[in-house]
Amino acid sequence: MYRVLYRKYRPRFFSDVIGQTQVTDTLRNELKANRAAHAYLFTGSRGTGKTTCSKILAKAVNCLDPHDGDPCGVCEICRGIDNGSIMDVVEIDAASNNGVDDVRMLREEANFTPASAKYRVYIIDEVHMLSIGAFNALLKTLEEPPEHVIFILATTEVHKLPATIVSRCQRFDFRRISPQDIAQRLEFVCGKENTAISHEAALLIAGAADGAMRDALSLLDRCMGDGAEITEESVRKMVGIADKEHLFRLTEAVAEQNAAGAIQIVGQLYDSSKDMVRLCEELTEYFRSIMLIKAMKRPRDVLVMSEDDFAKASALAEKLKLSFVIESIGILQDSKEKMLRGANRRTETEMAVIRLCTPNSSSADVSALESRIAALEKAVDSIKANGLPHEESKPVQRALPSAPIKRPTREEMEKLRRDAVPMTQWPDVVEDIKKYSHTVGSGFEGSTAYISGKYVLVDSRNDICFELLRKPAQRDKMRDSIKRITGKEYKLGRYSYPDEEKSEDALTKLASDLKSAGIPVEDINKK
Repeated sequence: MYRVLYRKYRPRFFSDVIGQTQVTDTLRNELKANRAAHAYLFTGSRGTGKTTCSKILAKAVNCLDPHDGDPCGVCEICRGIDNGSIMDVVEIDAASNNGVDDVRMLREEANFTPASAKYRVYIIDEVHMLSIGAFNALLKTLEEPPEHVIFILATTEVHKLPATIVSRCQRFDFRRISPQDIAQRLEFVCGKENTAISHEAALLIAGAADGAMRDALSLLDRCMGDGAEITEESVRKMVGIADKEHLFRLTEAVAEQNAAGAIQIVGQLYDSSKDMVRLCEELTEYFRSIMLIKAMKRPRDVLVMSEDDFAKASALAEKLKLSFVIESIGILQDSKEKMLRGANRRTETEMAVIRLCTPNSSSADVSALESRIAALEKAVDSIKANGLPHEESKPVQRALPSAPIKRPTREEMEKLRRDAVPMTQWPDVVEDIKKYSHTVGSGFEGSTAYISGKYVLVDSRNDICFELLRKPAQRDKMRDSIKRITGKEYKLGRYSYPDEEKSEDALTKLASDLKSAGIPVEDINKK
């Protein structure tokens, strides 16, 4: 029966493990010094060697003739563990054996001495799948197991493990394997299999594997079925990766804001059966390369691409701003998430490309407004903390609002108050405001509103609301939100109480008397 490559070429010794020297070197030194721990925790992403190192460790602690911390591979114990005849090494899948009863059975078995090996080794894969009750049942045994038992826990999601479990294990973190190391291993495997492969094709498979050696060998297995020689073009055809020339042309169209040209390229890729999710991922990776070129002094040391592709990416980086590149990555990632949730993939990709090609200044306007609001809040906090400036201090010249709210007369205000009814939809309006700016919407928290004729009267003890309403652009957005919620157009005003009007009249009269008396008043403003 044919054995897939990732099983056929699974490392049998620590020295064969690729890209995890921080783990293998430490384990070999511990075994040489006869300092094997009673519990290990191997964490890391998929395909990085956790299960492989677990099996090598199980052989090494039981090997009859170890060499420099590695198992010999030829003794009775090593061969028995490889072919599964040694029953003292038990591999448990926690995804399907995750109950309390399963752990209790394991605890009972652990009390028995090994039948033929020195240690009973329990390898629990995907240990984060255990239930809370199973973890609690395992806790005491994991802390003080019998002298002849070693636990090896492996997981891809260490954050799901209770801290009490993690603290009782010797933890080793497995890193993603670099594309260069993966490509070198793929070329070694192809040499053993008498299959020709170009270095560019090996790098392309390594990049698609995203740091997982098992994924890379699985992709290589698929490519070997396509023909005797593996080239960059055959890998793209088999894996469904967009040609980099198309990526360059697509990104160039985005840089030139040529939406029609970009849509045409997407259509060509779609007709060629290119997966739109994969295209989105490839575009994201390409924009990441441009981002690193603009942000780093020596990006060539990090990026895995040919010299010609690097030159083209560098030329595009000269045309694009870093802020636009970062925003583009966010748009592509959002589109990918929508496609995975069931959105039409071609339509979503075309929408993303159009957004990339269309300049959008609204985000800058919102950022500027948020900055002004933050400055206003800071000034208010300063006045609350320190009070108003002393009279002898230099007066602060403050510009009046560019477009103050036009207030009704006293008679009109009395009529509006009489006819006013509470606006029950006002909380929905505030939530709609938060959709385009959470900061602006927060300024209206706790406020209420009334409807009186053609007016919506806003009532709040927070002056920030009315500072925002004095801005023409903000008033327009407020009216748009009100129209979306109510279906009607209203004018905006401030709901004031009779005692407030009397207070304002008194302030106005006081200012007039001070002027008549010749007393300078530097900052007469509406307060």
